[in-house]
Amino acid sequence: MNTVLDLPDQHAKVLRLLIEKIPPADLPWALTGSAGLRLQGVDIPVNDLDLQTDAQTIYIIEKHLTEFVKTPVHVWESEHTLSYHGQAEINGLQVEFLGDMRHRSPTGIWDPAIDIASTRVWVDWHEFQVPVLPLQHEALAYEKMGRAQKAELIRAAIKKEIP
Repeated sequence: MNTVLDLPDQHAKVLRLLIEKIPPADLPWALTGSAGLRLQGVDIPVNDLDLQTDAQTIYIIEKHLTEFVKTPVHVWESEHTLSYHGQAEINGLQVEFLGDMRHRSPTGIWDPAIDIASTRVWVDWHEFQVPVLPLQHEALAYEKMGRAQKAELIRAAIKKEIP
């Protein structure tokens, strides 16, 4: 992965804090959503930080971020998504964490959750290695959430990376 677009200062400071408090080399999580996409070269604005993990690790993350938690971890379901969900606010920035995220298939059945540790890839960002979900995975996830326009932006970024 060659193209890395930087994050706004506030997001960068919070991401550094997250990496220190919940070291990704020790815990299986990945930066996803707009920030994860941006670090992989998708030129989109970043609103918050989203961490994706598994059902066990989400509670460890919640514990490490106790002082910042606004919404404790709970089961969250929408039309397209089922996961464990928690929310924190760090230095005025919203941080969401999602565990065992599953998408509803066209047949109405929930797809299995992915194995974060074996799916994530690493991006060099300043002095850190940041775990992110691969762009191809993200494009499929956005399609499953009914967000075709975002999926197309991701696919366009993938095409730019191919020599």
